[in-house]
Amino acid sequence: MKKSILNIAVSALQRVAISGAVLALAFVPGRALAQRPVGVDVSSYQGSINWTSVRNSGITYAWAKATEGVTVNDGYFVGNENNGKAAGVYMGAYHFARPNLNSPAAEASHFWGVAGPYIKADGKSFMPMLDFEVFSGVVGASSYSDWANQWCNAIVSDASAAGTVVKPVLYTSACSACNFNSSVAQWISWIADYNGQNPQTGTPWSVCGSCDVWGGGSWSLWQFSSSGSVSGIAGNVDMDVFNGNDAGLVVVGTGPTYLTNRVGMARSASGAGYWIAASDGGVFSFGDAHFYGSMGGQHLNAAVVGIAARPQGDGYWLVGADGGIFSFGNAGFHGSMGGQHLNAPVVGMSATPSGNGYWLVGSDGGIFGFGDAGFHGSMGGQHLNAPVVGMSATPSGNGYWLVGSDGGIFAFGDAGFHGSMGGQHLNAPVVGMASNPAGTGYWLVGADGGIFGFNVGYYGSEGGQRLAAPIVGMSSSVDGSGYWLVGKDGGIFSFGDAPFEGSAVFH
Repeated sequence: MKKSILNIAVSALQRVAISGAVLALAFVPGRALAQRPVGVDVSSYQGSINWTSVRNSGITYAWAKATEGVTVNDGYFVGNENNGKAAGVYMGAYHFARPNLNSPAAEASHFWGVAGPYIKADGKSFMPMLDFEVFSGVVGASSYSDWANQWCNAIVSDASAAGTVVKPVLYTSACSACNFNSSVAQWISWIADYNGQNPQTGTPWSVCGSCDVWGGGSWSLWQFSSSGSVSGIAGNVDMDVFNGNDAGLVVVGTGPTYLTNRVGMARSASGAGYWIAASDGGVFSFGDAHFYGSMGGQHLNAAVVGIAARPQGDGYWLVGADGGIFSFGNAGFHGSMGGQHLNAPVVGMSATPSGNGYWLVGSDGGIFGFGDAGFHGSMGGQHLNAPVVGMSATPSGNGYWLVGSDGGIFAFGDAGFHGSMGGQHLNAPVVGMASNPAGTGYWLVGADGGIFGFNVGYYGSEGGQRLAAPIVGMSSSVDGSGYWLVGKDGGIFSFGDAPFEGSAVFH
């Protein structure tokens, strides 16, 4: 069928400080906290829907078809959005793509013109979704991935102009995912597979696992049936599960991310501890890494996407996707991009050696320096084969590296180029990097835990192993003779002389 995906739109107003308490969503009556929440996706095919009955049956969320191509508007969309939200069902909007007929810009414009008024920071809206089922050529793009990325980026821009932050969902079947490359891993995954497995324990990657461009067998939403029966809906309906629990949906309703993901880590000055950051601003301290505070439980205008510690180990910064900065301990505030127009979301940061400044990097390769962080160049405004996903600074502070999800490396200042995975086949997209303390080499890490080292030692990896959650980042040990990997669930994998001091796995 056709779908959309799961994040809530969030206000993009400037984040200045702590602005209020986090709102809480009601849990579905009678559902055990550990269960995967069940939702539906609907269109005019279902006709008029009694959304109160749907909500009372235990359905927490739904996506309604808004548009198709550049001429089709679903006649039931407005009623589904308004009545679903009024009944307490969290609603998203989706667009059925016709990439063989129209450009991504034209289809995005058509979708936003219809669905835009319903994608807002009202605490009831889920992220917009691109339903990609037609693979018979593309117009206005070089590939199916390029078409999808252009469409999603256009929607991100439209939402930003309207004062909201979104991260679109990409819906496709497990085997159709082979038509995409790892560049689409920046979007939320919705995978269709009617394999008969238990939706509470199974996976949509039971077939075509090699097509998993998100890596590590991960998925956010799974359409497990097209023949479901739900009170209030006449006939069959598509059934979906969210890869999390009701606690995750609470976060969906109050921030720009669909789950309180762990997003990165930073080591302590001695290397005998580390901090792990979560998308809601939570910070978890282990070993001799002291806890200096967090944004957990506070209202955020955008999800936290990274953490950087002062090299002295006496404080740290969190950075949001909107470029907002939160400072803790002796980590001083030197400026931010919060409230400013961004061409692309911020994806990471790095501290200067003095601890008196920091750089932020956007997914377009744009660099923003604050304090004593000098500007040594960027990829902003340049064509990228894949989005930038992270950065690392040299020990002198006179240069830095940027890494793309395709493993491409961009070196600036005194950061030497030692090799990359750009243009090579990857089993999973690269999600981060770390340089050795001497600044003479670096490692790249994939979502599957694979490690690629350049002019540095290899100490092991999780590549080829089954992971409970994809890897989201890494950090070097204090002498460069080891490293840690951190998973989206907070799991820690230690290699070489990097000690294991604990993990922040969901409970």
